[in-house]
Amino acid sequence: MIPSGSFLLRTLVLATALGGVGSLGDFAPLDALSDSFWTYATLGLSAIITEELAPIFGGFAVHEGELRADRVVMALTLGSWLATGLLYAAGRAKWDYLRKRFPKVRAAGTVALRVVQRNPWRASLFVRFAFGFRIILPLACGAAKVRLPVYLVASLLGAFAWSVTFTVVGYAAGEAAMQFVDHIGRVGEVVGAILVTAAILGFVSWRRKRVARKLRKQRRAARGGLPTPLSSPAVPEDKRR
Repeated sequence: MIPSGSFLLRTLVLATALGGVGSLGDFAPLDALSDSFWTYATLGLSAIITEELAPIFGGFAVHEGELRADRVVMALTLGSWLATGLLYAAGRAKWDYLRKRFPKVRAAGTVALRVVQRNPWRASLFVRFAFGFRIILPLACGAAKVRLPVYLVASLLGAFAWSVTFTVVGYAAGEAAMQFVDHIGRVGEVVGAILVTAAILGFVSWRRKRVARKLRKQRRAARGGLPTPLSSPAVPEDKRR
């Protein structure tokens, strides 16, 4: 997920929770949840895309009694662990191809490889906590040929710690948010509207800047292909006469 999309999704969820609800039990996505296998499977598998939003949302649902805490943690642990395992396998099998296919990540890949080679166990343990390196670090673990048992055990422990940490954050945020909403009343609607408006304006501004940067690059590239007065060939003296 692109950074702006992730930010927009988080803001919209928060704004919906704050806007016009008497308690978190009135939060529409929570009403759609069921204590079934597919709910937990979807939550766990979405963790690689939604990042911390999945366990925080799971913690909200646990707080409201919609889901069970142990199953939320287990689903998130297994889902995120499976995703990092697949990335490890891809890095082990296709590291050189991936570096050629995505040249923009070469520098980050080099840094990640150095981190892994320095301490394979620690790098494998913190793949879920490596903000900004959450995809490249497990790929680098595979490319560095970290022993499979070491990687599997360390990444499983890391996924469990990550799931517990942010599920607890979601549960605590649910308690705090419910108390907050109970006190602010109609102010919550105003706050929600402001957050949604700010998110939309921020997204539009980001898109405009991105398009402007692309246009500037295209113009510079076009200018670079045209001859300039400084680069025009000199005329010999005898031809001038």
